Amino acid sequence: MQTSYHMKDNNVYQKVITRIDSSPEYVFQCLGTTKGIQQWFPELSFKGTERLIFDLGNEEFEDMEIFRYENPKFIHFAWAEGEVEILLDAEEDNTQLVLNERLPASFENAARDFSGWQFKVESIKNCAEHGEPLEMDRQHFESVQQEIEKNLNL
Repeated sequence: MQTSYHMKDNNVYQKVITRIDSSPEYVFQCLGTTKGIQQWFPELSFKGTERLIFDLGNEEFEDMEIFRYENPKFIHFAWAEGEVEILLDAEEDNTQLVLNERLPASFENAARDFSGWQFKVESIKNCAEHGEPLEMDRQHFESVQQEIEKNLNL
């Protein structure tokens, strides 16, 4: 997995790239359907191809707009005060997944959110290749979060 970060115009950006041993069509089923996405992010569900619902618990939900939904290549949606886009490209025997995220630099937990999406990308890969999500390694998660804070001066 490759990651990069930068800050521009009062926003912080993250790019995560990984290769998945599966077809874009299969990977997209893990990303673009409620059944698929709930394997690796149980709080999320789709409402058609225009809305993504985040279950915050305690009967609270965040309704996020899907800006672009193109099966089996692309999903772009609102995320908190920013946005996330996931692009799938077919390669010889696998799929390249590219996740781009933008958040306002003032977003209080940007490094934590970036670290969370890195874990989610690894979990998507594991779901597509082995049929199950990864277990969270809290120590590794916090280490990645600290590295992001350092890189972005947060």
